[in-house]
Amino acid sequence: MHLPLPLLFLSPLLTTALPHHEPRQAPTPQNLTTITTPGGNTVRYKDLTASGICETTPGVGSYSGYIDVNGGRDHVFFLFFESRRDPATDPLTLWLNGGPGSDSLIGAFEEIGPCEVLANMTTSLRSHPWNGISNLLFLSQPVGTGFSYSEKKTGYLDPTYLTVEEEPTQEGQSEGTWAVVDATLTDNSPLAARTTWELVQGFYGALPSLDAQVESSDFHLWTESFGGHWGPAFFTYFYEQNEKLSAQGSPGRKLNMKSLGIVNGIVDEPTQTEYLLRFTKENTYGLQLINDTIYAEGDWALRRPGGCQDNLNSCAALTKEGLVRRAQCSGAQFICQNDVESMYYTFKTENRGTYDIRARDGDDVPPSFWRDWLNTAPVASALGVDLNYTGNNQIYSAYSVSGDFAAPYLPDLSKLLQWDVQVSLVYGDADYICNWLGGEALSLAADWSGKEDFAKAGYTDLVVDGEAYGETRQFGKLSFTRVWEAGHEVPFFQPLAAFQIFNRTSNGWDIATGEIAVEPNSSYATNGTAKATRTSNLQGLVSDARPAILRSTYPGHVFCKATEQHEVKVFEFWTVVPLAQHKTAKLKKGNQGKMRSRYLKRKCMPW
Repeated sequence: MHLPLPLLFLSPLLTTALPHHEPRQAPTPQNLTTITTPGGNTVRYKDLTASGICETTPGVGSYSGYIDVNGGRDHVFFLFFESRRDPATDPLTLWLNGGPGSDSLIGAFEEIGPCEVLANMTTSLRSHPWNGISNLLFLSQPVGTGFSYSEKKTGYLDPTYLTVEEEPTQEGQSEGTWAVVDATLTDNSPLAARTTWELVQGFYGALPSLDAQVESSDFHLWTESFGGHWGPAFFTYFYEQNEKLSAQGSPGRKLNMKSLGIVNGIVDEPTQTEYLLRFTKENTYGLQLINDTIYAEGDWALRRPGGCQDNLNSCAALTKEGLVRRAQCSGAQFICQNDVESMYYTFKTENRGTYDIRARDGDDVPPSFWRDWLNTAPVASALGVDLNYTGNNQIYSAYSVSGDFAAPYLPDLSKLLQWDVQVSLVYGDADYICNWLGGEALSLAADWSGKEDFAKAGYTDLVVDGEAYGETRQFGKLSFTRVWEAGHEVPFFQPLAAFQIFNRTSNGWDIATGEIAVEPNSSYATNGTAKATRTSNLQGLVSDARPAILRSTYPGHVFCKATEQHEVKVFEFWTVVPLAQHKTAKLKKGNQGKMRSRYLKRKCMPW
């Protein structure tokens, strides 16, 4: 996901010895299959089909492992689920989360994958998984994210700097095995596009050895959050590489590029940044998130000469990669985050969330039990990994320094709209950080042959099974949908609506009803209001009325030994405490419930 602000570094670390836990190392992977693809990539994988890991639908295959890229320097983790319908003829969908440094396994376990992980460290099949109609591939990229690595190092992970130290830097740390990377080697979206193309080619090159069922070259790319940069950048690069394969007869799999989907994406800072401010007043929940004085200060900082917007525009004007562009664009990011975006974080009128303004800031929504689950020995063994699971703020920092945050990707989006590609922009209307007002502005700013007709098209209801879930504007190949009552991760909040948007996009149907075939060059247009007008009124914070949600110990968790797995069940034996009381609450044994992990003592996953 798109992180709200640069990291704040803590005071110098103590040099005295700190108490720590006994080492809990990941199990050594067993029974991996290793193959070399025709393109020269080494692929190591495990067949998860009989493991009971996540996808337990009979007859549906799943696989995990590593694809080695960049001359074998980098080892990128993948997770793959066959389509439940027909893996031979159904397309491949690649899902990428953002950050940068936020793992795509967020999408797998919180949003669209075949299962969700519960508080008691068991899994349950999801009601509307996207592998119901498509093969699904998740990549932990850029390298260093999740289980991906360049090198591995055993030691103590410093949770502030995410460096691996020989001695503990904070009380209660455990020794583990962690990913080591040079984040500067893939510190912008064009570089990441090249690596991801190699990863996709490596995956296809592993077929049919890896999975003899998958045959189709139909390809869809769906991204979220900072993935709004990656979607257009990757898709245009993939498309161009496809053309080279055709022209040069080079070895590789030509992809049938069908659609690009972006969920609450930050695609173009020059276009979308002003709506971070405007959303604080113009959101559809009847909330004034900052007062008028602070709003005026932010608006001045946005529009003043030499301010945020001027710097973003100067960044956009520099098209040649180099030190000048990096300096200008990284400076623009810093100015805009500190002078405009941070007005909400610093001066908000209520303690509301960044990714869902209906929730309290700091709520673990959606819940992330899966992060701890990945760091249990049986799961790690089944997946074929031997290092601890983390995100990577080093990647975030590297992208900040490179200036890629502020770099414009509207030109890439406009370019691919000239091709025979369906584009779906999907935005939950309760998200602040990548809000729907900015998404709407982005959709109207795209420069393509249907630009004027798209602007003339009206909003109509997004209808699924007779019920409205949002409002859609569509002309031909481009659609923009505002999904009601959804935060940053739309598929978590509105799983049926999100699935149907994906289904309709994949099949070339209109987004609003799914009843009209829409070819890429179609003149189909929605008919309705000029604005998406539906409003909701909130009575206080939603989270006041629901129990506290367990917060993960991520990123400092370590592996549990197999003999200690029963201790994870401690999740089941604590009472629910309302959020308003959680700071002073004392745990009591008794009723089942969920509690913040900072108050929950567990031997096998210290923090």
